[in-house]
Amino acid sequence: MQNAANMLLSLLLLLSLLAPYVSARASWPLALLSIGFPWLYAGTLLYFLRLAWLRRRRAMVPLLPLLLGLPQLPSYFNWHAQKPGSFRVLSMNCRYFNALAEARAGVHNNIEASKPWLEGLHADVVCTQDFSTSHQDENDQIEDFIKDRFGLARFIYYLPSMAIYCRPNMPTHHGLIFPSTFNCYCAADFELGGRMARIYNLHLQSYQLGRGRDAFGRLRDGIQMRSEQAEIVARDIASSPYPVIVCGDFNDVPTSYAYRKVLGQLQDGFRAAGSGLGFTYQGPLPGLRIDYIFCSRELEFTGYRSLAGPGFLDHRWIVADLRWK
Repeated sequence: MQNAANMLLSLLLLLSLLAPYVSARASWPLALLSIGFPWLYAGTLLYFLRLAWLRRRRAMVPLLPLLLGLPQLPSYFNWHAQKPGSFRVLSMNCRYFNALAEARAGVHNNIEASKPWLEGLHADVVCTQDFSTSHQDENDQIEDFIKDRFGLARFIYYLPSMAIYCRPNMPTHHGLIFPSTFNCYCAADFELGGRMARIYNLHLQSYQLGRGRDAFGRLRDGIQMRSEQAEIVARDIASSPYPVIVCGDFNDVPTSYAYRKVLGQLQDGFRAAGSGLGFTYQGPLPGLRIDYIFCSRELEFTGYRSLAGPGFLDHRWIVADLRWK
């Protein structure tokens, strides 16, 4: 019985490695498996070590998926030295400063609580997700907070919970609300470090497990919608006349189809320059890496880290240092 369970574990790990290459609209069960990749890998590794210790021939069975999964490990753990760059990008899922969970007065308190975490960052670009609410006075507080903290005078926003803040030299921008949802992405072209770049900020479909009773259906729908949304963003990135930097909350893991589709030929900042564990979600299901900063090959990541932030957040904030090659 134990051997059968261990064999099943190896099979599930192998299947999870297929998820990035198959659209989740057609194979969402594989996408569910991909979420558990770190735990499947750890369990299979323990199984292999036990068999190897006992000198069993069956050790060759878990060895195959372990070797195939090896290239995925730098997406979850890395060890690069942190170096300064020419400019800095910050991606922040702000969770509406907890406006939906507290009395309205709590928003101001949470904005104030966030300020010490951002001291000394000196970001040149700030991309925010879930940053504003339906109350204009709160939006004004949040916008003033971000602009004053970083000296960034210009911003664009959609919904309006998505925004890009930057220096006042933004010539063009565009965005799109994805079909059948309130999630969206936006992009802006401006000079960064002496050259033109296009900055993307995206927020892909969440699982929304807290809404309604059909949790299984929401898992399936969220996975399928993210596949379609990732394809839309990937087509836009491919049409960019400038090198790109992509920030956002993907609500999906590095072994997912959505991640691979958006990444394309870009660089993942954590794989290129991150250090330590890459997990960014700190909500009810910890241990997930779902927030990212990517960039074109014309750029180089010199540093990449995450900030835990104040306790009301369920996402870590991502800071990337970059320079032109």
